[in-house]
Amino acid sequence: MSTQEPKSFNSQEVDSLLKYVKIQNIENISKNVFLISSKNSILKRTKVILEQYKEKPRIQTNIYTNISLIKYSKDGNLINSLEKMNDKELEKFLRSPNNKLLNFDSFSDDSDTKRFVLFPYGGGKQKHKCIQQKLLKELLENNPHHFKSYYEPFLGGFGSVYNSIQLILEYGIKDIYLSDVNPSLVNIYRQVQKNPKQVQRHLSSIDLEYLKTSGQLYPTSKEDGKKLFKKIHSEFTELEIKKRMNPRRAALFLYILHNTQGGMITFNIKTKLNTSSFCFCENKLKQIPLIINKVEIFNKIFNLGNIKFSIKKYEPVLKKIKNDTTSLILFDPPYVNYEEVSTSEDFLSCSYNYGINNFNHRKLLEEISNGKYSFIYYNNHNPHLESFSKSREFNYVKKDVIYKNGTVGKKCVEILMFKNRVGKEIKTVNFTNFKQIEIKQAS
Repeated sequence: MSTQEPKSFNSQEVDSLLKYVKIQNIENISKNVFLISSKNSILKRTKVILEQYKEKPRIQTNIYTNISLIKYSKDGNLINSLEKMNDKELEKFLRSPNNKLLNFDSFSDDSDTKRFVLFPYGGGKQKHKCIQQKLLKELLENNPHHFKSYYEPFLGGFGSVYNSIQLILEYGIKDIYLSDVNPSLVNIYRQVQKNPKQVQRHLSSIDLEYLKTSGQLYPTSKEDGKKLFKKIHSEFTELEIKKRMNPRRAALFLYILHNTQGGMITFNIKTKLNTSSFCFCENKLKQIPLIINKVEIFNKIFNLGNIKFSIKKYEPVLKKIKNDTTSLILFDPPYVNYEEVSTSEDFLSCSYNYGINNFNHRKLLEEISNGKYSFIYYNNHNPHLESFSKSREFNYVKKDVIYKNGTVGKKCVEILMFKNRVGKEIKTVNFTNFKQIEIKQAS
């Protein structure tokens, strides 16, 4: 265990991935800010053009995708150019599937309280950007040019990767291997990485198909929203059963995740099916344009470095890198019970399992103990977990949190366990130095 005195630092000092990826794509970005009135006049003209193509769905989806991107744009040069176009020129622009409209300035992620996620997902880690980045920086600085690859075998909602990716790229790690047992999650990542325009078109078609049948782009009542959600979920389940890994399945799942209570899904590891319940919020039902913008930006994120997404259990991943000291791995497994249990057998239980019942935590920890890679590991605090950590001389630090699902808060303690196996000991921040923070259960 490290006995070094932890350093203090400003909890708001985090690296912004949005700013980083914007710099990588700077040729497509304008620094000018448009007048809102100018953009509104453009959007009124685009709606007229959209209506003209209601009998040509493919062209109409291209138009709606571009309208969605324009809606969030803060590119003054773009808005000025569109404003000067006549109706035929504007129509040609909107019909194009190849426009590059990157709206990084519409979103922010430069603190622990500002998050930018591709989709809501239970157990996300973007609320921990600060401490994770601090830990990674020290680990990478202590071992310059040593690490060659980065792994996350419990990918989930991409939150912990989001915290890491800028740093590991800046320190020369290009190979990034990300895996999960949920095929529908991996399908989203692969399709956004390789086929973003097709995903955007399928997202657009959700609103446009509803427009065709109801005369409006999205439901405005709980009853109508529930009917649409049920219809989409039924089609999505059919694609899961048929094992279709395609842009349509990705678009439907993105819609479902945005219209459930904080992305709280249930995944059945035996059937490989996801189930979720509709949570009515009129604003969420309007989010297709927002999701389209997220796909545009995350496509750029997913193409930083050599990122490979795969459907795998953690065991083959750890077997591959067991003796590889040049690998760095982050674990975010299903959480153990936080309660102060009295028997070691209870340590195997997992109430916050997201569909993975009776996850064997001890098996995972034993495999981590036998590996030669350096690692970071997230979980709830548990006395047996802490005892295990001490017996292996791993670093173990705690942080008081309050999980919130709606307005109900539940006190808990989260931990980071970590080990640098190739260089100097990490002098990280002690979680107990932090004030109690609130974490929405679906971050």
